[in-house]
Amino acid sequence: MPVFVKGIQTPEDAMSALGAGADGIWVSNHGGRQLDGAPGSFEALESISKAVQGRAPIVFDSGIRRGEHMFKALAAGADIVGIGRPVLYGLALGGWKGVQSVFEYFENDLRRVMQLAGTQTIEDIKKARLFDIK
Repeated sequence: MPVFVKGIQTPEDAMSALGAGADGIWVSNHGGRQLDGAPGSFEALESISKAVQGRAPIVFDSGIRRGEHMFKALAAGADIVGIGRPVLYGLALGGWKGVQSVFEYFENDLRRVMQLAGTQTIEDIKKARLFDIK
């Protein structure tokens, strides 16, 4: 059974997990920052991706609420984007139909963002450059 190490927040931790035999890296802050001033998971994603260099899949799941967030996570190096909390909200509010609605929302919103960015595939997204506009 593949083992993914969740809660990775630094390139060093990612390399340590891979060195210990992990099959995948899960960049996450476990639903919230437990320490004031701790970096957000997205801030760490790109440097972790560069350190891993495709040797293992990277899952990212912190703060995904829109298709734009999924796009940015994929462009920053994630291979898989988790949407656990929105799915749980959908389930609580509408059962299986609520979950289906959440998946449809994300699919449509990601498709819209991809069109705006001029990308047609996930591989295109992974090649996209993110710009920090201030």
